[in-house]
Amino acid sequence: MSTSTVNKPNNKRLLIVAASLTLFFAFLEIIYGVISGSLMIIGDGIHMSSDAFSLILSLIAAVVATRASTSQKTFGYKRFEPIAAFINGLTLIIVPIYIIIEAINRMITPININPVQMFVVGIIGLVINAIVGYVLSKGQSNLNMRSAILHVFADLITSLSAVIVSLAIMFYGLNWLDPIGSIITSIIIIRGGMKITKESFNILMEGTPKGYSVDTIRQIIQKDRKEITVEDVKLWCVNEEEVYTMIRITSRNKLVNDIHTAIKQIVSNSTNIPVEHIYVDVN
Repeated sequence: MSTSTVNKPNNKRLLIVAASLTLFFAFLEIIYGVISGSLMIIGDGIHMSSDAFSLILSLIAAVVATRASTSQKTFGYKRFEPIAAFINGLTLIIVPIYIIIEAINRMITPININPVQMFVVGIIGLVINAIVGYVLSKGQSNLNMRSAILHVFADLITSLSAVIVSLAIMFYGLNWLDPIGSIITSIIIIRGGMKITKESFNILMEGTPKGYSVDTIRQIIQKDRKEITVEDVKLWCVNEEEVYTMIRITSRNKLVNDIHTAIKQIVSNSTNIPVEHIYVDVN
């Protein structure tokens, strides 16, 4: 979907609600995690703190991206969204790695855990994360929002794991499940973080957008047109929605203006790239 200024206010409002709820519960979880001695609760609190930061960053990105272009920023500030998504993706990798290290330390040097407090906080976390996830799901989908939702989904998994582990400790005394559960959920979170980071990094590096092919565009133009030769095709995007292409061709046809128009229309019809985002250089 488009991330135009028309739908941005909806995302901004949802991100404000989500960030407020997440930040409040992050402090609550860290406090009770320390009291109960549960690494999973502390870890979830740290995750949620980073999530609150990520949601705030996503909110800033949603606001900044609507700023108009200038002579210095000819594409405007739309690329701020993939920048925010990239940072969010990195935190989804770095924070779980820290939790994994702490979990290994806990396995080597176990500490007492209060499973009742762990269960209560886990249940509250499930409710809060479910609400935040539902709120964000109502927004307009883009890489920035998906990175925010992934943070919330990661905490939802951690809270669910905390509830399951607390019950196992209460009824069976399986304290070792706390660090094991932390490691498993952290690995799941890292996988999602790597995906978001890879997508946003590709945009920032002006890589070929997902679903588009330089070779396909070259073949579409070249097909049955012996009078022209496609010398080069560049494909990039400012954010995941706005795709641009620059095509350089040589032609024996004297009607250069007609070639420009024809090539733009052919590429636009075949790829859904807007005509105004297609640049043709004819020699």
